[in-house]
Amino acid sequence: MIERRQLSDNDVRRIILGSVELVIEAQKNLRLNISPNILETKKNLFYGNLLAETPLNTSECAYGMDYGCFTPPSTIKLEGRLPFSDHPMDLPDLASTLTLYSAVHEVVHADDFIGGDKLFFKTKKHMLNDHYDKLQSALNFIHKQGENNCIRTINDLVKLSAKHYVDMVTHYRSYIILRYSAVPKLDLIWDRLNDYYFPPNLLTKIEYDKGVDYIFSLFNEKAGKYCLIEAFDEYENISKKNLNKFVV
Repeated sequence: MIERRQLSDNDVRRIILGSVELVIEAQKNLRLNISPNILETKKNLFYGNLLAETPLNTSECAYGMDYGCFTPPSTIKLEGRLPFSDHPMDLPDLASTLTLYSAVHEVVHADDFIGGDKLFFKTKKHMLNDHYDKLQSALNFIHKQGENNCIRTINDLVKLSAKHYVDMVTHYRSYIILRYSAVPKLDLIWDRLNDYYFPPNLLTKIEYDKGVDYIFSLFNEKAGKYCLIEAFDEYENISKKNLNKFVV
């Protein structure tokens, strides 16, 4: 359990490097290709800038519950006030788990960078090749709603969507690592990520039906053939199938 004080740079270094070891252990024991470049990532981060920052700017994050930031090639910042993030609930184990969750999340992002951010670029290509009509319809709808300085072109939209998908995957991979470690209050953190159209726990709902190995095949063998659109369609099909079971 972390102490009730603002994090220092030394605290963040200890937490991040400890998180790297946790990723290595989970990947080995679960036999899942969670972070394929983790040994190189370990070396990269050991000589990197691992810093506490208050307040931390996470305005570009796709989801809430993001209290860290990875900046290539080797900088990770964590929100220095994380030990107090359980207020007003006063659940110190929640603050400790959220700190570890944030650290693991950024380590996984750092590992993706070492691997050339392949999932991001393959997802962008897949969406442009296979879902261009849906992207165009979505862009027309956005334009009808009024001016949007962030999404003006198809490329803007596909970049945002691919980034959102990668972050959803990163949240899931982080969750699997910490689920392996049986950290307290993890499900509370995971449930709080549910308030989005494409919530990260959408993947755990697919996992319940098809298994964890299938989910990881989406990020590895099927990278470039799957995105938010397929994930949502698959979840809806599973929900309908389960509903029919209850009706029968």
